[in-house]
Amino acid sequence: MKNFLKFKAWPVVAGLVGAFIIMMIFEYVNSFFYPLPEGLDIKDTAGLQAFTATLPWTAYILVFLGWLLGAFKAGCVTTYLSKERTYKLSFIVGLILTLLGIANNIMIGHDMFFNIVGIPMFLVFTYLGHKYILRLRRTI
Repeated sequence: MKNFLKFKAWPVVAGLVGAFIIMMIFEYVNSFFYPLPEGLDIKDTAGLQAFTATLPWTAYILVFLGWLLGAFKAGCVTTYLSKERTYKLSFIVGLILTLLGIANNIMIGHDMFFNIVGIPMFLVFTYLGHKYILRLRRTI
């Protein structure tokens, strides 16, 4: 049980937390460029979707970069902590991020292009983070 927590559960949780922190930082910076309208309740899905429909495509650049960097960091952290050589745990993290990204896009109503391009990137970039750590281990 102790090995499961140390080498399976903890790396997945740490990878997800690392991804969330990076994504939140990028979204926070983006909120300075595209602030929510005065009086808009973030729990109002219809109002939030109406707001995002008015945003230009440039509003999604920082969000997209946050997703990429967050997923990459999640793959790095998960692989580093688990000491895995296969892409199992990092894949689980990428899959969780993908499912949360889909839920986020349904609730917020991002542009369809953003969904098509952005959603697969969680798996791609967790894989790249995984490979990066494996390459670092070979050179050390």
